[in-house]
Amino acid sequence: MKRKTSRSLICFCRWTRKRYAVFNSLGRQIKIGVLATSLSLVTLGAQQASAQATAEQASEREPETDPVPIGEVTVTGDKTLAIAEPVRVVALISRSDIERAAVQNIQDLLRYVDGVDVRTRGSNNVQADISLRGGTFDQTVVLLNGVNITDPQTGHHSLNIPVNLEDVQRIEVLQGPGAWTFGAATYSGAINIITSAPNRSGGSVGLAQGMHGYQSANATGNLAAKGWCAALSASKSKSDGYAGNTDFDVDNVYAQLRYTTEKSGTLSGQLGYQSKDFGANNFYTPEYLHQYEHTQTLLSSLRYGVEREKWGLSATLYHRQHYDRYELFHVNPAEWYTGHSYHRTDVAGALAQLTRLSRLGTGTAGFSYRYEHIYSSALGEPMQENIAVKGEGGSNAFYAREKKREHFSVFLQHALHAQRVHATLGLMGAGNSDFGFRAYAGGNVTYDLSSAWNFCAALNNDYRLPTFTDLYYKVGSYRGNPDLKPEEAVTGELALRYRRTLWRASASGFYRYGYRLISWSLNPNDNLWYAQNIANVATVGANLHAEYAPQRQLLKKAAIAYAYLYATPSGREEAASYVVEQLSHRLTATLQHGVWRRLSASWQLQYQQRAGVYKPFDVEAKTYVEAVPFKPFWLCDLKIGWEGESSSIFAAATNLFDVAYFDFGNIPQPGRWVKAGITVKF
Repeated sequence: MKRKTSRSLICFCRWTRKRYAVFNSLGRQIKIGVLATSLSLVTLGAQQASAQATAEQASEREPETDPVPIGEVTVTGDKTLAIAEPVRVVALISRSDIERAAVQNIQDLLRYVDGVDVRTRGSNNVQADISLRGGTFDQTVVLLNGVNITDPQTGHHSLNIPVNLEDVQRIEVLQGPGAWTFGAATYSGAINIITSAPNRSGGSVGLAQGMHGYQSANATGNLAAKGWCAALSASKSKSDGYAGNTDFDVDNVYAQLRYTTEKSGTLSGQLGYQSKDFGANNFYTPEYLHQYEHTQTLLSSLRYGVEREKWGLSATLYHRQHYDRYELFHVNPAEWYTGHSYHRTDVAGALAQLTRLSRLGTGTAGFSYRYEHIYSSALGEPMQENIAVKGEGGSNAFYAREKKREHFSVFLQHALHAQRVHATLGLMGAGNSDFGFRAYAGGNVTYDLSSAWNFCAALNNDYRLPTFTDLYYKVGSYRGNPDLKPEEAVTGELALRYRRTLWRASASGFYRYGYRLISWSLNPNDNLWYAQNIANVATVGANLHAEYAPQRQLLKKAAIAYAYLYATPSGREEAASYVVEQLSHRLTATLQHGVWRRLSASWQLQYQQRAGVYKPFDVEAKTYVEAVPFKPFWLCDLKIGWEGESSSIFAAATNLFDVAYFDFGNIPQPGRWVKAGITVKF
């Protein structure tokens, strides 16, 4: 192994066969000169290394005897999606995919991922519900650089993330349960957003404009020196809205700092702030047309990690505060309306884990603690004395209720690796101040059929706690239920995967049996919606994916994917919402190609058919009418971009053919939306 003068950069020609070779690379930057085509970097402990070839690949060859030369790439060890099991179905959105996508925010970008269901209420990162594998929006864990920022008030706010799309390096999606190294229960999966860690000083400025009065601006600045780096970004986007009361104004500020030494390890921190103001047209009820919402998010975290030859240690502290003002009447309030709803949630937590490499494999042990608290005008239990809402005037701006709860979990996980067999077993004990203690277990095994093919199987169980909204919401025609119990599920899955230099293909299927699922059901006797543990639901799903990515001038990438889901409730399925409104069929086709020299185009075509029905609301009669099924639809997005040495220009259109469709009952979605912009780097 040949080393350069800088201790933070390692250069070599081949990977050694030492069991700890990849483990030694964690937290460092590595320049690779030759890489075998069958190389698979498997996560060890709390971190995972990954490599992505940026140069044009050579033709396929057998790995051990004929390695394929590739261009120099960088492998970083700060990949915080701590999934040690190769069986896990992890989808990855790379930085190149982000740059070519016809969207300008994280919310819309997630629509491009296999198995991810994004149902938008407000466009352009205003608000969306995100689900995995037919789960509900409250059953998905959202992480930022491995920190659990899932909102305990309601999953509607989990994507309130103070990060601009230009800050994102990649997005990883774990589909399925068993991600215990997060210290959280992931009933149907987890989404981890990884921000860029700049290794040089510089920055960028971007401007964009579009239809419906859309305007956005963003700026980034990076400072880097030996062993440390700092980054700061800010962005603003706003629009008049595509329909009445759909305007928005979103501000983001995000900073991160990292310091690394070879002896002492890595200390990193992040701090973010977001503010949103938006018209909530029919967001929560179609009975009132002038709903409005203002949210603020403040999050911070501090992480320390150190790796040695055969062990690794990491510890994380984090805090997230979310403020929400919901206005049932933004203008012209009814006489009976007494004031807006106010909510402030605080989440604080700690996560620590130790990884040890031995002849018996890789063992990981960890502990997590999470504290959740809410002050609210409507959610929680009555307080002895009201608390005034800071920054809000008026006698009705106060918190009258509160609720707190605590979680803790401990887990043990062990991964065994033989020549062709890789197996992982895990055990987690989880306790909650309201719901007691539960134990969960799972395991998986992967068998390498050849250098290109492998077969995977897994079995896990997991749970999801009710949100504060599930428990206490009582506004309009909705009624929460403080007697709700946690949801639980057992999931089994199988997968067959093929990977070669230019080709990727996979076929997977899963069966999940969920019991005591929480949903809102309509009682026809009083026309009110109640939160209940209404049903057990068996969900069957299958995914097919094929991709060819030569990264050449004419054809850069072509991919096609199909996802199928079917849910069978054993309870009152005619009354259930959310739990049976999954995407029954979704077909996605992606084409990225060159046009002329530095000009390229990216197409995204998507068909989806949603199960379930919704009840249209008759505004004049002020009542719900007979239920109708969701209609299937096609969507097409297009982005054309020019890439220069220090600048780029784009024009993008979402819903290119101006299709009218519903993805939520009574909430019309945007039609064609064209935007254009420029980014300058320095």
